[in-house]
Amino acid sequence: MKKILIFLSILFCFNIYVYAKGLPLSTEVTGDDYSWIKGRQMISVNLNPGGAVFYPLLFNTAVNNAVNLTGLIGVNLGDINKYFDYADAKGSAWYIPSISYSLFVHNQISLEVGIGLYSGTYNLNISKENAGKLLEALGQGNYSGVVGTDTTFNASFMFMPSTFGVKFYGPKRQFYNAFRFGIDAFFYTVSTQNGLTGIKTDHTVYDAALYVSYEIGWNIELFPTKEWRVKPTIDIALLEIGYYVRPWTENVYNTVTGGVTSLTAGFSVFNIPAWNSFPTWARYLMNIRFALFPRIGFSLRF
Repeated sequence: MKKILIFLSILFCFNIYVYAKGLPLSTEVTGDDYSWIKGRQMISVNLNPGGAVFYPLLFNTAVNNAVNLTGLIGVNLGDINKYFDYADAKGSAWYIPSISYSLFVHNQISLEVGIGLYSGTYNLNISKENAGKLLEALGQGNYSGVVGTDTTFNASFMFMPSTFGVKFYGPKRQFYNAFRFGIDAFFYTVSTQNGLTGIKTDHTVYDAALYVSYEIGWNIELFPTKEWRVKPTIDIALLEIGYYVRPWTENVYNTVTGGVTSLTAGFSVFNIPAWNSFPTWARYLMNIRFALFPRIGFSLRF
């Protein structure tokens, strides 16, 4: 937190310095002194939903076709595959495209702040009747008559990314290198109900992950020869790579696997490895942030 406050203080002091040097707020600039200020502000919209929206679709495909997929790649999940035979899965998502504001403090340098909102839900349901059939398939048919209700797993994730960064542009202000500090705020709930044991669980977690990243991309002007007060551009980022200095994976992993353990109690024992049992290099690897074409959208420069 101390580092964040120092970073924001530096940005604030830098803006004070810029305006103290006589840089006007208006984009209507005459003369040659600060001619680059025309179009020095930019509003950007990133239409790429990111993994937060695609993951529920993968969840639907993986669960509803698990037996076929594992057979195709030659993997035997044992009793886990039997759960998929009797379970119904549904994942859904929605998102508000991330919006960012950039202020050019130099012809080829801009400061940027941005925010977005994503949500995803994952539901797994084994009906009371199917739970009885599952117990028979697991060789525990003598317990099938005592299943009291449906067995359910529900996970809901709300994800709010905020970014603060600086962009360095090429001479024509199209090609850029961006360096960012990001805050990923997480709000998620994992709840389960075991139809055999009657045990219910409900865990709500508020968390935040901090990361630094580098992005390379382009702001391509649609009408470069037009001297309009507002100029539209197409935004395409080739890749983003970064690292979580305050990770989120361990908390999410422990919450989700705890729910799965409660869900399967009495049916079959799954040996879910503890987070600390993973090699150190693997845990560091999970903290890497990497995305191809993370930004596909548009900007309005004015």
